Amino acid sequence: MKTSNSIFFTLFFGISLCVFGQPNKDAVLMTIGNDKVTVDEFLSVYKKNNTKDGGVIDKKSIEEYLDLYTVFRLKVKEAKELGIDTTKSFKDELAGYRKTLAQPYMTEKDAIDNLVKEAYNRMQWDIRTSHILVKMDPNEDSTEAYTKITLIKDFINGKANAANFKKYEAMVKANLKISKTSPPSDTMAAFNKINPLKNMMKLKNHDFATVASTVSDHGSKASGGDLGYMSGLTPNYPYDYENAAFKAKPGEVYGPFRTSMGYHLIIVTDKRAHKEYHLEHLMLLFKKGMSHDDSLKMKAKIDSISGLIKKGENFEDLVKKFSDHRETAKKGGDIGWIAPSSNFPPEFKVAALALKSNGSISDPVKTKFGWHLIKRIGDRDLSPFDSLKADLKSRVQKDPRVSVAKEMMIAKLKTQYGFKEAMPKNISDFYAVVDSTLPLGMWKAEKAKALSKPMFTLSDKTYSQQDYAKYMEKNFRSAGRTTPKRIVDALYKPFVDETVMSTREDRLEQDYPEFKTLMNEYSDGILLFNLTDQKVWSKAIKDTTGAKEYYEKNKDHFLWEERLDASIYTCKDEKSAEKIKKMLKANKADKDILAALNKDTIINVYIDGKTIFLKGDNAMLDKTGWTPGITANETTKGKVVFANIRKVLKPTPKSYAEARGLVTSEYQTWLEKQWIESLKKKYPVSVDRKVFDSIQ
Repeated sequence: MKTSNSIFFTLFFGISLCVFGQPNKDAVLMTIGNDKVTVDEFLSVYKKNNTKDGGVIDKKSIEEYLDLYTVFRLKVKEAKELGIDTTKSFKDELAGYRKTLAQPYMTEKDAIDNLVKEAYNRMQWDIRTSHILVKMDPNEDSTEAYTKITLIKDFINGKANAANFKKYEAMVKANLKISKTSPPSDTMAAFNKINPLKNMMKLKNHDFATVASTVSDHGSKASGGDLGYMSGLTPNYPYDYENAAFKAKPGEVYGPFRTSMGYHLIIVTDKRAHKEYHLEHLMLLFKKGMSHDDSLKMKAKIDSISGLIKKGENFEDLVKKFSDHRETAKKGGDIGWIAPSSNFPPEFKVAALALKSNGSISDPVKTKFGWHLIKRIGDRDLSPFDSLKADLKSRVQKDPRVSVAKEMMIAKLKTQYGFKEAMPKNISDFYAVVDSTLPLGMWKAEKAKALSKPMFTLSDKTYSQQDYAKYMEKNFRSAGRTTPKRIVDALYKPFVDETVMSTREDRLEQDYPEFKTLMNEYSDGILLFNLTDQKVWSKAIKDTTGAKEYYEKNKDHFLWEERLDASIYTCKDEKSAEKIKKMLKANKADKDILAALNKDTIINVYIDGKTIFLKGDNAMLDKTGWTPGITANETTKGKVVFANIRKVLKPTPKSYAEARGLVTSEYQTWLEKQWIESLKKKYPVSVDRKVFDSIQ
């Protein structure tokens, strides 16, 4: 029957080791038509398919494999002669495999491993941070934003003064081009930028939280900048922020540093060894539109439940009785394991972390969702590295931090491929040919047709301004108020990086002989599969005329085994069984027996519809030794059962319909054999026995 690609890849390309003598690897072992096959080509495939006896060659195994290999090469040659390797479907399929096989070569393994270890080491700590954010466009390089964050840090440290603020104020007005004649909308924009800093300068308290609540551009300003606990690989924390948090010393203002959001200052307010806690909770859920009286009643209810717990009533029983959180209520309130960095309301986590021992239960805790009572039922440390390694690697590879490994690889490849930028870089020439259409994605490379200078050289190929113009047209970035000039600058590095990685992928066969060999094997495997499907598998299924002709000529290949012609009777009682046996001795047919014993709705006998049996089909029949006659009664589930064995049927041919699956399989084998014989005539095979004997 039809076989998948994977079977052929396993047959011809499985991996193993083998021990060989040292014949001349370039010697011609065999010719197939006009194709020469060297010793090295043959042995490289043989090594991957023979693993028994530690890979030691014995004459029988290599002789057998030579036949298999010869057939394989004949089929592949025929596929190429037919042009299957030039078809779009073949090229698309091979390109898909290549993309997958190339992936291990497109990452810096050591850098990934280091990121995984770094993440695990950081996960051993839970760090609580507060921050102040000065927001800015990720595509901008704002001196104004940097000046602002620096002024904020100086203020917290007691170093800022009115003169510093005046410099910042002047910068804002200059950037917004504010003058005495500016319209109200422009002066309001300046006011909105300057006023938070002006209010900060009036503060008598330089405390981080107070300043954050006054000037931060982040929603956490409402809680003095507090972001709660984080750890390694905590979701929603940029890698740059994580790096800063683990570099900062507790209690000291760290920064400024930049993330995609803007500039930050942070302060570490707590650092503790990582623990995870197994918790249960009882929850009274706030309802939409609750009145003040309803809120008071709910508070009284949670206090009452808390009182029952303190009197010794079972927590889990009370959860099942009172909790509004249906998902956990049926499990006694179990919410599983959480860590300080888990995504739970801050008030909930604070109360949970305050529980000192397993079995302890909190007082009522209010969150935005309702009232909670929390019980700690277990605690544990971080799992060992080996048990988390695979998951951590997967998470790292999906995280933006993987760009660190990519940057390392690009730097390495630039050296390997002799990357050299033109001096000057010739990027400034584009400033005159880009306009407001670039951020809108409407700019065309045609506008830069006069530019032809080199940008850089990589792997002996020069990339020109025209190449960059085409890249910009295809890869524009909608960047809000960012100027076209900034987009030109911003796109240059991705252009270089993508060119480097594309060069890497294009050169894999050249740089890695084992990759070239692997691709050749996949190419041959796909050709082999596709042509065998055409000539054998699908043909045998579709060619019903040929299959029927094969069946008619080979009926003796599709015989039934000995079978038994018998009927099995299940009777209401012994009396009914005896009546049936008398009728059988009188040569009555089964239909007459049913008509005589079953009247109206009364069923005295049931006769199995099956009358032809193979050995193993029925245990009662097998016990008789298939001796014709009426068997003794057996009692099964209150019924009396016996059989009438009429005769043993000798082996006879199955009909085409009965044998179709077997016929198709055997017809495929026959088709393949005929095909191989025709290929041997079309492409004569010659083996140099002297060379072949030298490798045994």
